[in-house]
Amino acid sequence: MLSSSRLVEKAFDYLTSVTKECRKALTEQFERKHKGIPFGSVEKVMREETDSWFTRRDPNIKLSHEKSLNGRPGEILMTYSGSMKNAHFKVHIDGIFTLAGSSDEAPSYLKNLNVHVEKRDFTR
Repeated sequence: MLSSSRLVEKAFDYLTSVTKECRKALTEQFERKHKGIPFGSVEKVMREETDSWFTRRDPNIKLSHEKSLNGRPGEILMTYSGSMKNAHFKVHIDGIFTLAGSSDEAPSYLKNLNVHVEKRDFTR
């Protein structure tokens, strides 16, 4: 039987490696399949891709979308709350896109994507 702190530590280590895999997969999807999509639809597509990827990768990880924010022009910030066994956590996704115009319908191209979990967001 693992102690609470050890359980959280193991879950954090596992989720860190899973989010690195997710970052790579999402980057590939946006570079191949979603290249040049209108920026107005990026948030919806990113949510769908993230949800389906985590479902395929590990059905024991339960995620629910918490919020999405638009930062500076071309920036998407998303937060998911999640759970796995008895550990609860948050997954943060930050995407920066190059826009080929100034409207919501401007073609967008992924410049940088970060998917991460923070240890302080882990609880039991």
